[in-house]
Amino acid sequence: MQNLKWKKFYIPVEIKNNFNIINKAITDNYEAIVLPESAFPLFLNLHQDLMQKLKILSQKIVIITGALHYKNRKFFNSTYVFENGKVTILDKHLLVPFGEYIPLPFFEKEINHLFFADSSDFSVSKKFGEFKIKNYKFINAICYELTSEDLYKLKPNYVIGMSNLAWFNPSIMPSIQEMLIKIYAKKYKKMVFHSINGFKSQTIK
Repeated sequence: MQNLKWKKFYIPVEIKNNFNIINKAITDNYEAIVLPESAFPLFLNLHQDLMQKLKILSQKIVIITGALHYKNRKFFNSTYVFENGKVTILDKHLLVPFGEYIPLPFFEKEINHLFFADSSDFSVSKKFGEFKIKNYKFINAICYELTSEDLYKLKPNYVIGMSNLAWFNPSIMPSIQEMLIKIYAKKYKKMVFHSINGFKSQTIK
């Protein structure tokens, strides 16, 4: 369904599926739920109706989800954490070269024009994000960030990661990512909760 995910007519289906998953988790008495990267394929903070619904549901369950974030005329790939009616937004720190930004500043506009319909590069946060759930501290990681050794050097023992790997099916990329996560998680004694779109989600330690 990756070819439909970002189509305007299909976005309501994605949103409905997300809320069904969240409500089922509430029914099953889970304390928290982690949806994948870009689970909401839109600039979530610009849709106050959805934000309000998620804030209300977060009185019953902690909701961690991926979505786009628009701020100060900049675009971010972000994690939204809804808990007790409040939201924390953590923007991605490491972007994918040629996927989320063009690492050739002199040709950035030309390449975006030729291959990405004049879209702009994503912006980044100054550092990896961290957040708390019920007094437990987590490192935030979005897809490519999960393969960075620097992320695992941070002090919190827990990582919540989210990926949209449906783009890479079929591909060995998910296996390479999993291998690197296992190496770094073991080396730095981390527990990684990884929510994945297109492949089976994992807990790695």
